This record gives sequence, structure tokens and C-alpha cells, in this order.
Amino acid sequence: MPPGRSGSVAWWIAWRYVRTRRREFAAFITRVSMAGLTLGVLVLTVVVSVMNGFDAELRQRILGTVPHVMVEGLRVDDSEVEALAARPRVQSVYNFFVGAGMATAGGAVNPVSVYGVDRSALGALTTIESGMRFGTLEGMLDAPRGLLMGAPLATHLGLLPGDSVTLVLSQPGEAGVTPRLLRFQLAGVFEVGAELDYTLVVVPMAELAELGLDSLGQVGVRVTLDDPLIAAGVAASLAREHPGWQVSSWADQYGDLFQAVRLEKLMMFLILLMVVAVAAFNIVSGQSMAVNDKRADIAILRTMGARDGTILRIFLLQGVVISAVGIGVGLAAGVVVARHIGALIASVEGWLGFRLLEGTYFVEVPSVVQTGDLVVIGAVSGVLCLLSAWLPARRAAALNPIAGLHG
Repeated sequence: MPPGRSGSVAWWIAWRYVRTRRREFAAFITRVSMAGLTLGVLVLTVVVSVMNGFDAELRQRILGTVPHVMVEGLRVDDSEVEALAARPRVQSVYNFFVGAGMATAGGAVNPVSVYGVDRSALGALTTIESGMRFGTLEGMLDAPRGLLMGAPLATHLGLLPGDSVTLVLSQPGEAGVTPRLLRFQLAGVFEVGAELDYTLVVVPMAELAELGLDSLGQVGVRVTLDDPLIAAGVAASLAREHPGWQVSSWADQYGDLFQAVRLEKLMMFLILLMVVAVAAFNIVSGQSMAVNDKRADIAILRTMGARDGTILRIFLLQGVVISAVGIGVGLAAGVVVARHIGALIASVEGWLGFRLLEGTYFVEVPSVVQTGDLVVIGAVSGVLCLLSAWLPARRAAALNPIAGLHG
């Protein structure tokens, strides 16, 4: 057989073997392998997309509220801040205060993070503004002793709009740490759908100034970036350019959380990849049966001049076609399911009679389909299937044609 035609002949024969089988059991094993591969790829695609969705939701809710970069000791009216605001990728710079304390009302106590803001922050805290259940950030600044807090925290403390709440902040001094009590009125509540709803209160910086901001927490400017993921790099760059500045980023406080999410996504990927691997290696069984079924055909092809490489390509292409169909259908179905997972979960919840996300920050299951993940899933699954198809194909190429004719 001429070398130039061996590839096209191998493809033609492999395609005929895929379409027609004389042994029903071998065909059944192949169909089961293909179905298992499709299901494994589908589940892997859906789970990875859901993990992407949870990661994106956490980033949006948390990073839209906490400082991306914090530079202590500066104020918006300082000359150095003008150059900071003019840096590329910087969206806004405004005064900020961060402190730790306790919120108490009606005998209930809860530890909180206290954020102090002034009018330079208006228009920058978009996540809190969009999550307001009542009141506004500007209204809190205008109200006497106004305060904003998360709706779950307000419920825990038993607070209604206009109720009084006491903040306890620690102030270090010569005689030790002195608790300072500040009384505020609840001017609004927000709900961003994250842990901050239970731990964050926002107050005007002017109300804290009389006690001395520097002694109650960290004072400086908050830098909002167009991409929070570059915050660590921007903070490192500012620290190198200004050795006297105390610079920190959101990664210093929440980096471990997002690292845990990434690790969980990787572990789920590896675990579900084992399902795909099992389905892929089932192809070995189906292809081995196909080789046994075609022993006479292989012997005839060998006597007609077919080389070992041609025989190997025939059965390798047969396995590749089966694998490609399973992976392609699995990816397509996985994308469809991932994009409608919210509606599917809602239907399941209605059938079961309870919410699967009860007790979490999420109203529905988020999902984000990323092209890069689809490429990785398809490539890894393809490699596993290629290895599975190569083993029986190699065995077919090594068959003795005489034994095949006498079989």
C-alpha cells in the first residue's frame, strides 16, 4: 500500500468500523464508554463553572467593599495623593479609616470592623450603595451620629431604623488600653451577600476625629483599582517607590480566602477528572473487543500489504472518533447545563420543598463558563482517551496475520 494513501485508507476503514459492527456486545461496550465519557465531561464542566461563579461572586461582593490598596498616614488633600490618583489603573482615591471594635445594643454584642469615610468616598463605595436596603451613604454622612451596618447584623442586634447603637473602640494610652464608647443612630442597612454583612459598620470620619483617629485604628487613603487582582502588585510598587509609606492590599486580609477557593476548585477538578479517566479507560475494553472481532480483517489487510503503522492508525482513529464524540457532546451539554444551572436548581428545590442554599449568602447558584477551562477539560480528556485508544491499536498492529487467518 503506497505510504501516501495509507492515511486516507486508514481513516476510511476506521470510519466504517465505527459505523458498522458485527458483534453487538462490543458495540454496547463502546456506547457505554462513550456515554460515561460524555457524562464525566459534562459533570466536570458544570462543577468547574459553578466554582468559577462562586469565586466571581465572592470577589465582586468582598472586593467591591474592602480597600483594594490602603496607604496609611495620607489624606486626600496631601500633594502626594495627586500623583497617586494619576497612576494608571487607579479609579479613585479617598480618605479612609479602619478599626476593630464591638457593636452593642439591647444587651447583644458583636465584634465588628469599623470603616470611617467622608464625602471623598461618595461614588466609590458602589457595592454598599447598590446593596442598601434603606438609607444612603450620603444620608449617613448628613445625619447626626449616623451609622450604616449590614442587615443581618442589625437583625442580630435587634435594631430598627433610628435606633441607638454603641460602638466600643479601644484606645491605647500610657495607662494601657482604654475603651472608648461612641453612641450612634442606625441611619441605614445594606446587604452585599458576604461575611461583611455580619461584621462591617460604616461611620463618618468626622465623628471619630474628636477621639483621635490615629489612636483608634488605621487612617489613610483607600485606592480603588479597575482590576482588584492587580492590587498586590500595585501595593508592592508603591512600597518600593515610597519606602516611608505603609502600604497594604486586600490580599493581606482576604488572600487566604481566595486561595482556599482556588485550591477547592483544583481539588474538585482532579477528583472529577478521575471519573473522566475511568470512562476513558473503558475505551480500552471496547477497542480490545473490536480488535479481537477484526482479527481476520487485520490478517487480510496485512496480506494485501498494509503496514504496522496503517493497522495502528485504523484502530487509533476509531478510538479517537469515539472519544471526540463523547468529549464534544459532554462539553456542549456541560455549557448548556452550566448556563442554566440556576433555573435547574430552582426546579429541584421546588420539587424537594426546601432551598439547597439555605443559610448561605447566595440567592441562586452562580456559574461562569470560561473558555480556558473548556480547553483544559477537552485537552486533558483527549489525552486520556488517546492513551486508552493507543493500547488496543498497538496490540492490533502486532497481531500475527497467519494466526488471524486461522482464527
